[in-house]
Amino acid sequence: MYERILVPTDGSVGSAHVALQAIDLAETYGATIHVLHVIDEKVRGLVAGFGDEEEFEARGREAAERVAGMARNHGVDVVTAIEDGDPAQRIVDYAEEIDADLIVSGTHGRSGVERRLIGSVAERIVRKAPCPVMTVRLPETDVTVEDEDEAMDIARKALAQEGVDAAVSAAERQLSVWVVDAEEDGDSYLIYVDPVTQRTSIIT
Repeated sequence: MYERILVPTDGSVGSAHVALQAIDLAETYGATIHVLHVIDEKVRGLVAGFGDEEEFEARGREAAERVAGMARNHGVDVVTAIEDGDPAQRIVDYAEEIDADLIVSGTHGRSGVERRLIGSVAERIVRKAPCPVMTVRLPETDVTVEDEDEAMDIARKALAQEGVDAAVSAAERQLSVWVVDAEEDGDSYLIYVDPVTQRTSIIT
């Protein structure tokens, strides 16, 4: 059903949630994720000559690579691109260029006066896109693993992928990571789960 899924990202808080929606679909259909960051030409113009233009490029690469890293961690093929222009129009044009089957876009859910004055990039994408668009409300945090049960479930899957049939017993949220305990035939394992990207590291 899907071969090429376009995921525009601006690095906003909560972007990991949007990325994971796209990754789930890509895993199901064997699709490639195309991650696009658009440097807003109007914003770039405002700082032109002040020496900050390279920072836009660096931030764009960082935002795109964050999503790309999540995709790779899930075994999903991924392509990244950094473009300049009007964000909504460039996203639509890029979708046409790669013949995207779906766009997965975050939205802040603006409404009322704010929506009329500022407009919504996601809304413009929906109106102009050459393919279906899935919009995902951006939450107030980047955290995607919010409770102990989620952390333990991710740890079980990580162990299974390594061929380890260990029993997961507990999970503890530390400062910036979930630490999950597991045992198999007297062997102990610690599984570290990143609460944002869901990446795992298994320590024996």
